[in-house]
Amino acid sequence: MKTKHYLLIGFLALFFFLIVNIPAAPVYEAVKAKIPQLQIQNIEGSIWNGSAQQITVQSRHVLKNVNWSVCLAHILIAEACVDFDVSYSNNPLSGQISVNISNNIQAKNIETSMTAKSLSQIFPLPLGEIAGNIDINIESLNWTPGSVPAIQGEIQWHDASITIAQTAKLGNVTITLNEPVDNPVNAEITNKDGDLAINGRLSLGENTDYKVDLTLTPRNKQNQNIKNSLSLFAKSGPDGSYTVKNNGNLKQLGLM
Repeated sequence: MKTKHYLLIGFLALFFFLIVNIPAAPVYEAVKAKIPQLQIQNIEGSIWNGSAQQITVQSRHVLKNVNWSVCLAHILIAEACVDFDVSYSNNPLSGQISVNISNNIQAKNIETSMTAKSLSQIFPLPLGEIAGNIDINIESLNWTPGSVPAIQGEIQWHDASITIAQTAKLGNVTITLNEPVDNPVNAEITNKDGDLAINGRLSLGENTDYKVDLTLTPRNKQNQNIKNSLSLFAKSGPDGSYTVKNNGNLKQLGLM
């Protein structure tokens, strides 16, 4: 009985050793014709723990200095999972992403930092010119392809400013992405310092319908230039604040 037990342990150890040490490069060469939407350059290491100089997805998204390692615990529950560290549009991006047998995608601890200008180049925004530095920390993301992902996390926009007719300094803006209740995405928006006090909410439904409800209050009520800029897109109130209420669909804006 002990002999069979030791043989089984030895076989499993050998199998695990072989899986861990399968080189990633020849595996990619064998399957790349079947995945033309994915191009990988200069692969090193194993499938289990490796790196690539560059990965291009659908000829549009270019990931550089890619490092990955497979999450062992997820294999035991039939999920493909990797921890990754890459550079995207010259911005650092790291985290964990997994896919289960139903093709549901989950991500955890996604972190990146970039300038506001870089963000507007990656995702064209229906705003004026934005400036500042942005830190993104996504604690969890759950997404079924074809739907809107449910997100929890926080976005910090430092030294924020926006220019429409006049540049308005927004100080440090915090966008808190809450646990979904009735919508996959519910974001609370606040700020500290700057020309305007910001307080409001943005929500995004499963059918990509969005709703924006913001209150913008000039901290210097004598600044006529800021008031003139706000009046271009917001409704003034008797207390000197301006409200932005808008709704629509992201597909109409060309964002999805």
